[in-house]
Parts: sequence; C-alpha cells; structure tokens
Amino acid sequence: MSTIDLADAKVSYEGKKLPAINLISKLQTQLLEAADRIAVIASTLGDLQAALLNSNTVEVKLTLSNEDFGRFRSLGGMNDSERIRKAVMMLIHPEKADASPGPVLPHEPKLQPVERAFDEKPIATEPSIKKKPTTKCPRCQSLIDLPEASNDQWSLEIQCGTCGAKYLVKPQTVNA
Repeated sequence: MSTIDLADAKVSYEGKKLPAINLISKLQTQLLEAADRIAVIASTLGDLQAALLNSNTVEVKLTLSNEDFGRFRSLGGMNDSERIRKAVMMLIHPEKADASPGPVLPHEPKLQPVERAFDEKPIATEPSIKKKPTTKCPRCQSLIDLPEASNDQWSLEIQCGTCGAKYLVKPQTVNA
C-alpha cells in the first residue's frame, strides 16, 4: 500500500487518490486557510497585549454590613470580583450607569456606602497588634489569610475563598 502511485501520477491524500497538480492546489488552499487563522490569532493576541499594557489591577479587601452586602449582591455578576468591578465602573462613569441594563440599587445615591467609606477617617490602631499572615492565591492572585503558626511537620491545605483553588502550604511558610 503506497501513498504515491508513480504509474498513474497520483498521490493518496485523506483517503483519496489525487493527481499531483490537484494535491498541490489543495495543499496551497489549506495553507492559506491556516495562515488566515494564524493571522486572526496573532491579531487577537496583539489586542490582548495592548489591553494588558493599558490596564491596572486593583486588589480590594472590603467589609460591608449585612444590609450593604445585600445591596452589593444585587449588582449581579458571577462573583464578588465582577460585582466590585461593576460598582467601581458605576462610580467612575455615572453617565453610563443610568443607560446600562441591570438592577438599580434601592437607595440614592447609588454608591453611598462606597463614597462614605472614602470620607471616613481611619481608626488608629495600637502598634502591638500583629497583622495576620497572608499569601496570594497562585490562580487568581487574591489574598488568603493563613492559619495560625503551628509546629506540625505536615503541609496545610489552603483553599482560596475567591476562586476555590486548593493548594498546600509548607509549615515553614506558615511559621514565618
């Protein structure tokens, strides 16, 4: 069973015996289609790179009352990160907030708890209070509080509250 039939000048390709000229034409067409797909992928990657270079990541840790948390949840979205982004965008671009579809917060102004939080003065803390050790989730980069230090030799399993990823932390990391 040969792929090239020299007697008939045909080549077996994709289960068919094609004359060499037809095979060349078919392969050229497939190469052009592949080149077009690669060009689209390259363009998309260029757009993604430009978007990443022209953006900033903001990490947020926010505590809300149960009432405000209920209003926060009413913003919709799949998770808290999407809701925070939506709330910040509504604050930055209030003119777009009126035209955009979605639930409207039941109180006015729309982001009163967020605006009030910026105006409040921080409460002074005593210097003797130690910060709880944290680490970043390797998947979503959100901060995760580490448990209290232990002398256990076994690694501890940590789960990210944002994305649900689980991973092990070595004891020396916890003790540090």
